[in-house]
Amino acid sequence: MYKYLPLIFLLSCTPDNPKITRQDIDYIEKDKNTGLFRIHHKNGKWGFVDKDTMTTIPFIYDFINPFDENGLAYTKDKGKEFYINREGRVAIPAGYDEVGLFSEGKLSVKKNNKYGFLDTKGNEIIPMMYDEVGFFSQGLCRVSQNEKYGFIDPKGKVVIPIIYDAVDNSHTDSIVIVSKNKKWAFFDSKGKQLSEFIYDKVFSGYNLNIPPPSDISEVTTYFKNGAVLVVKNKKYEFLNEKIKPAFQGNIFDLASVFDTYKNAIVKKNNKYGIIKPDGTAKVPVEYDWIGYFDTNHNSSEYYNAKKGKVFHIYNRNLKKIGESYEKVSNDFSVSTPAIIFKNLKGKYGMVNSDGFILIPFEYQELDKLNKDLFLGKKNGKLGIIDKNGKQKIPFEYKNLYDLNEEGLFVADAKIIDINNKTILSGYESLIPVHYNDHQFIVSKNKKYGVVDLKSKILLPLEYDEISNWVEYGPHERHFIVKNGKYGLVEYGTFKVVIPPVYEKFRQRERLIFASRENKAGILDIDNKEICPFIFDEVKPSIFLRDTDQKNRAYAKKGNQFYEITLAGKIIKEISRKVYKENTEHQNI
Repeated sequence: MYKYLPLIFLLSCTPDNPKITRQDIDYIEKDKNTGLFRIHHKNGKWGFVDKDTMTTIPFIYDFINPFDENGLAYTKDKGKEFYINREGRVAIPAGYDEVGLFSEGKLSVKKNNKYGFLDTKGNEIIPMMYDEVGFFSQGLCRVSQNEKYGFIDPKGKVVIPIIYDAVDNSHTDSIVIVSKNKKWAFFDSKGKQLSEFIYDKVFSGYNLNIPPPSDISEVTTYFKNGAVLVVKNKKYEFLNEKIKPAFQGNIFDLASVFDTYKNAIVKKNNKYGIIKPDGTAKVPVEYDWIGYFDTNHNSSEYYNAKKGKVFHIYNRNLKKIGESYEKVSNDFSVSTPAIIFKNLKGKYGMVNSDGFILIPFEYQELDKLNKDLFLGKKNGKLGIIDKNGKQKIPFEYKNLYDLNEEGLFVADAKIIDINNKTILSGYESLIPVHYNDHQFIVSKNKKYGVVDLKSKILLPLEYDEISNWVEYGPHERHFIVKNGKYGLVEYGTFKVVIPPVYEKFRQRERLIFASRENKAGILDIDNKEICPFIFDEVKPSIFLRDTDQKNRAYAKKGNQFYEITLAGKIIKEISRKVYKENTEHQNI
């Protein structure tokens, strides 16, 4: 996750280098190759500033990539693609149908439906003669002509003839794979064939320990994690770089690639285990099933191995660290040095990656709030503990959750801090306003209102209902109900915009279809009358995705039915059947 840096916004600037304020920033990240800061401005444009917040690349572009190892950044503006340098000057001009990313100092471009390559100065070094191109890696690039594939070197010389059905390469290996008649073979970077065309599939993995170039997030590999995985005759085999069996007994019924930690899950005779690159089964092939802890199978830090009803939990070093009747899974963290699970006695706790107990297994529930605090449940009551299991908020609440990063919590119907000190109380219910965690919808004696963190009343406690977040609702308003009548109040200020005097109230985008004293009309969310209240009913069309229908409504007056404009002008009289077809079954 990128963090906002403590930039100082107090410098005066020339017109060519205008200053930027924190309020102007929609997104910021530090560029690792230049030290500049890449920013998405709230004006919708991209640019760069230096450490003193002086604009170095003006905020005029639709998109700018981070700078690559060549000191160049892919840029897009008004549909045109080009590259700029760190001074903001165009290094590679627009004029191509498609512009790719650099690999090993070469840029793929497309012109007149053909691909070629440029150098970092924009000079054409490989002619525009290919139907498809890949990336350069280990001195080779995949290319295609007339639906056939092969490899070229950095000078454009064909190394592996462009005669094959498919080819592929990884970021880290000099060995590539080539397909003919739906079978794969291995070739080296000089074009020498290393195997026959006998493999049905060849799998690549990822290695997160190898730093990737700036244009990719992870590097692919066939061999760097241990051995390449192939399928031949419906069996899974591991091969070394000589394209020979990587170890004795290398054939399995099912297998995964070796991951970053050099572990591979295998299946043989309907049993699962985990092996190392030398074939040693560090987790014996005796389990009914083994799966990954993480959705990214190439860097999963833990494994679930099931035998009978029990999941045996192994770490990335293949040490067993726990048992549970439930499999463990990642909480979307990038790194997981500790895991929470329910033990065989039905209690939750937390262990580190070596199995050392950090939080004892004595909780009915246990959830991570942040890196330091955890929400636990004991004897039916909720409380907060730290990462060492020390109690911070006593286990005495029915409802408890963190309010914000300021260390405040909603505890039943009050606000408390991490020391269990009451900050706001005195209400029967309390819910944070969804867009401001310092404002709360509260109730007392079955009446609702809004207060702030200092108990200042922002909206009197006199309403039967106040909406919080409403799907498809007006994003600037809250619905209110008082004495069975409907209205709207403004976000933040809670100023009454539409008084609660309407018996019926149907919101569609920025319009309110309402009725008052048995007469119906249309308002906007600012209480401006759009359609006069002269009809018995006014309803929106159920076909709101139709542009024409958005500007129309349907009305009833006595026994007559009409299609009308939003302003209430009658377009035509319609039948009761047409009226029902266009207005029934509305989600209101």
